[in-house]
Amino acid sequence: MKNEIKTGLIVLGSILIGAVGSWFVFNDAGDAADSSCAVREQRLAKSRRSGNVKKVTEISVNRKGKSVRIVESESPRPNVLEAAEIDDEAELSDLQRSVLEEIQAALDADDVKTLRKALSRFTASVKNGGLGGYANVPRVLRSAAVQALGWFGKDTVVDLVDFMADSDDEISSDAFDKFEFALEDISLGDRERAGIIKTVSKAIADEDRIDSMLFNLNDMRNSVKAETAIAILTDGSDMAKAVLKDQLEYYFEDDVKTIDDINKWLAENPDDPDDDDFYGGDKE
Repeated sequence: MKNEIKTGLIVLGSILIGAVGSWFVFNDAGDAADSSCAVREQRLAKSRRSGNVKKVTEISVNRKGKSVRIVESESPRPNVLEAAEIDDEAELSDLQRSVLEEIQAALDADDVKTLRKALSRFTASVKNGGLGGYANVPRVLRSAAVQALGWFGKDTVVDLVDFMADSDDEISSDAFDKFEFALEDISLGDRERAGIIKTVSKAIADEDRIDSMLFNLNDMRNSVKAETAIAILTDGSDMAKAVLKDQLEYYFEDDVKTIDDINKWLAENPDDPDDDDFYGGDKE
């Protein structure tokens, strides 16, 4: 299976050679006789922030390097202040509006450090009651945080986790969609991706989202996949443990049911010498 993945990536990489920006790998669920986790197709996307827009070129290809589709799109830089003005129900206190203005300033400056400062203030104010507790923070402010985090992609991927539990389904779903997109940035090596997944698995409780997140195990060298699976089975949320345990045989392609089985599988299937080149992430 690894050789087929490499073939698809090489084909896609040759199509986009010389492109500048962030690259993403997507796995779409396909038909399978015994598993809903089967991967039928891969997509790479070049993402680049330019001025007030984010430009994305997505290229889809099947396992044999055929059926190539190219889709180009642009999304505008979020204007969270304008969204607050449009929302008739948005009643912001002076503190809430100042946080919103800081978020917009970070977007305008395309500065992730400024955004982190704004969100640190957001978090501190929620915990200390300055914003009235998370449940009382206006929807427009919670949504603004998600929009801003999504704009910066992989640089703010972990910060999206808290918003996945939002009581508003639209905000929660949007946070997870942006989390997945950022997590699959091809510049992230499998060890970096594994670290994020292990952290998130401790907090995430939605079965479908866990199932989707676990697809990333397919894009890890054997040692990292085994280490990640063991970490989730040991420290993950109850739902994360249950979902992964039910799918162990798929991800390890063998009669693997326990942590001991995973260790035995790894001993029989060590990493390949060239795995670091392939799974280390595209740092160019």
